[in-house]
This record gives sequence, structure tokens and C-alpha cells, in this order.
Amino acid sequence: MKAVRILCLLILVSFLLTLSIGVQAQEEERPDFSLLEFKSGEQKNFNDILMAKVNILVVTSTTCGSCISELKALDWIRAKYKGDMAVVAAFIDRSGESRVYRYLEYYDFDLDMFLVDPGGAVPDSFKTTTVPTMIMFDRKGNERYRKVGYNDGDESNIITRIEEIMYSRKPALTATAAEGDASAPAAGAPAAKTTRCASTG
Repeated sequence: MKAVRILCLLILVSFLLTLSIGVQAQEEERPDFSLLEFKSGEQKNFNDILMAKVNILVVTSTTCGSCISELKALDWIRAKYKGDMAVVAAFIDRSGESRVYRYLEYYDFDLDMFLVDPGGAVPDSFKTTTVPTMIMFDRKGNERYRKVGYNDGDESNIITRIEEIMYSRKPALTATAAEGDASAPAAGAPAAKTTRCASTG
């Protein structure tokens, strides 16, 4: 009987060690790079960008028409949940920082952070090929939802996903929207055409 208890204890310790190693490996896989941040003019490490709240990262470009609609929607949503969530926009323009600066001065979006990414660190790290691409993270920095392109009326769908994660109203999606597929519209909402811009590649 004593031998059985010892064996069970050894199996339990082995399982806990395996679980711990798995968690550490998962944390090590998180992207680690630095980008210029527009508001502060400072280099920011991506691991420091994800705050302890629901975070949305949108991969965008100044030359993408549907990206403007996406950013306007996220601007409105951020105001609704100010303090409880953060929106970070990563501009992948390769034409230099000045174009991004002029764009942001013109549109005056009120998001939490604007990253300038001419080298494509964000799309490379998150395997995105199209703008806009929106990636939603939970409070621990785990990706929980991904949406490619923009639909008219996307706000209601985005809000539903935020509240699933923020308030656990129902299980949040772990599967991401397949690239090239429109997110399901809210109940009763008319089907909308997904618009997206050129490949990030």
C-alpha cells in the first residue's frame, strides 16, 4: 500500500513538473521585439505593450481604405471600455515614419498606442498576411480571437468578443476566424461584405 502511495506521489510530481515546463515554454514562444511608438517617440518592447487588461492589436496601413473603418470602429469601442481594455495599432508602412505621423495627425485616432513597423515584425511574428487584421488578447496576453478584414457593423461582433473575455459571459473563442472568412454577424444583423486591403507580404 505504501509503495502504491509513493508511486502515485511520483506520478503527480512528474505531471506538475511537465505542466510547469509547458507553461514556461508557452511564455518563451510569445513574440519579443521592439518598435517605435508614435505618441512617446520611444522604442517599446512588445512584451511590455500588452497591458493587464483585454488588449486588441490591429495590423494596419495608411494606404488601406478599409483600415480606416476598422480604426474608427476600434476608436469608438475603446471609448466605451476606457480603462478596461487597450487598443494598439501597428502600422506596417514601408515608406517611412513621416507618412504614419501625417496620417495620425490627420485622423486623430484616440487609441492607446501606435507602433511604426516598417520591417514587418508584427505580421512576421503573428503570421498575418492581410490588413486590417485584428487580434484580441486576454488579460494574461494569450490570443483569444482573430478577425481578418472589415465588415460594416463589425462593432457589435467585436463588443461581443470583448465581453466574452472581459466578463466571462460565455466561453471565449479559442479558435480564430479563418483568414479570408468574414466573422459571423450578430443575430438579426444583415450579412455584410468583408473588405480588406493588399497582402502584408
